[in-house]
Amino acid sequence: MPRKNEKSSESASMMAELYELSIPGQLIGKEVIDASARKIGVVRNVKLTFPPAKINVIIKGLDVEFQIPMDSISTVGGVVQLKEAIKQAEELEIRDVARLREEIAKEISAYLS
Repeated sequence: MPRKNEKSSESASMMAELYELSIPGQLIGKEVIDASARKIGVVRNVKLTFPPAKINVIIKGLDVEFQIPMDSISTVGGVVQLKEAIKQAEELEIRDVARLREEIAKEISAYLS
């Protein structure tokens, strides 16, 4: 007797990437400092995935882009301070932060065009 196709145990998920219209904004474009006090990148955007609900922050560094869970952030003020050291990212200089912010701003303006 033929078997019915089994549905995947994984249900379909939805994903959205959130941006702010000003750089730096409340979160987007802010410098990211890890637990070792190293400048490692700039917040590129926030990624929402559900179900189950997950909020990740996408960080753009030098030749690397990675995501961390929102609960890995210690504080958000003038900079975003992480609770952990990030080994996959090189330390940035201030000119790198300015260049990354400019790249993110161009990316956002391209979405609006």
